[in-house]
This record gives sequence, structure tokens and C-alpha cells, in this order.
Amino acid sequence: MADSYSKEKVETIEVEVLPPEGKGRGFAQKLPAGQMDALPRLIALLMDNLFKIPGVKQRLGLNPFLDLLPVFGDGAAAVVSALTLFVAARYRVPNVVLVRMAMNILLNAVIGIIPGVGEVFAFWFRPSSRNFAMLQKHLSEQGERREASTREDWLFVTGLVGGVLLVFTVCIGLGTYFFYALLHATFFSGR
Repeated sequence: MADSYSKEKVETIEVEVLPPEGKGRGFAQKLPAGQMDALPRLIALLMDNLFKIPGVKQRLGLNPFLDLLPVFGDGAAAVVSALTLFVAARYRVPNVVLVRMAMNILLNAVIGIIPGVGEVFAFWFRPSSRNFAMLQKHLSEQGERREASTREDWLFVTGLVGGVLLVFTVCIGLGTYFFYALLHATFFSGR
């Protein structure tokens, strides 16, 4: 019986992690060759589109799961999503678009602080997919006439990401303070 297994031809099965180019919505649309970094697409996939939910059109990513981790999860999701801003700066995306992308990340992070509401909002809002779609739109409009990013572009994006993280840190601090005050008032006010 062992001889029959050794004589059989072994076949290789190819597994595709990302959806095929040109199929699907949003993050899987094909752009002209050489114009799209894999990082924003990967971030959109991981954060917003990783799992298919049976019976539901919308996919689920890691973002709502990260939001379940108090403080750390919201920050981690914001940092991962902010990586798209650096790629966008490399492609000379206009500052107005970069600010809109940063606001998507900030809005998701701030609302993500609210237990229960943040997870549902992240599932619905999908900031990484929105940012990827904005990047795709800019790249398809820009075509082949791409200029190199300048020092000012990088400084602007670094300041933008720093500002987003600063506002988010202040929100976490305020949320922690109010949560502590609520716990203290509830359990220690009668003593």
C-alpha cells in the first residue's frame, strides 16, 4: 500500500491570499501597472476586508477586533491606518486629500474609544478602505505624470500624523480620566 502512494504524482495547489486583480469592490480594483503600492491595499484588506461574513455583503477586518482592546487597540489601528498617509505622500497626493485621509483615521480612532459603539462604527465606516479608494482615485487621475515627493510633502505628512496621534492621545487621556472619575464616584463616594 505504501508503494501506491509513492508512485502517485504530487500536485501543487496554489493559494491566493488577496482577491484577484479587477474583481471585487474598492480595494481590489486594478490600476495601471507600476502605480500602486501594495501597502495601502494590504492595510485596507487587513483592517477592513479580511473575513467574509456568510449572508452579508460587507466583509470584516481586524479594525473592529482591535477596538475591543481598550486604549491599545484603538491606537494600534490608528497607527496601522496612518501608514497609508506616508505612501500617499510618496505619490504626491494633494494636501487636501491627505487631510481628509487623516480625518478618516482620527474619526475612527476617537469614536473607537466608546465601548460598543466604536466597534460597530469601525465595521461600518471602514477608514482604511476609504483612504485606499481616495489614493486610487488620485493615482488614476494623475496617470503617468507623477512627480517625486518633496521634503515639504514629508514634513506635512509627518506633522499630520503627529497631530492625529496627539489628538487621539488627548482623547484617550480624557476618556481614562472620566472613566476613573465615574468608577470613583460609583464605588467610593459613600465612604
